[in-house]
Amino acid sequence: MRPRAKFWLETEMGEYLMGPRTLRLLEAVHAKGSLKAGARAAGFSYRSAWARVRRVEAALGFKLIESHSGGEGGGQSRLTPEALDFVQRFRTFLERSERFLQEAFEDAFA
Repeated sequence: MRPRAKFWLETEMGEYLMGPRTLRLLEAVHAKGSLKAGARAAGFSYRSAWARVRRVEAALGFKLIESHSGGEGGGQSRLTPEALDFVQRFRTFLERSERFLQEAFEDAFA
């Protein structure tokens, strides 16, 4: 037996902002260097990934991805400094929450 929980972020108005799947998308874009490759790695269509990124950007009020097109190897995308900071903070929040949940579970069922 083990505990399971899903944590996500909402806007102040209670609208869904992002959760672990969007976090994986942003981390994949960072790792792969393009939205297209990151979307594929995270299990999104390109169109769905693009729409999700734009929705989160609008809610947060800053750009998450900077894209540069063209060149010999094609275009590339990278997370903005603000996005990198946000991704790290959300990843830390999730990891701490999971540790807390595990500790609370062990205290309750030890």
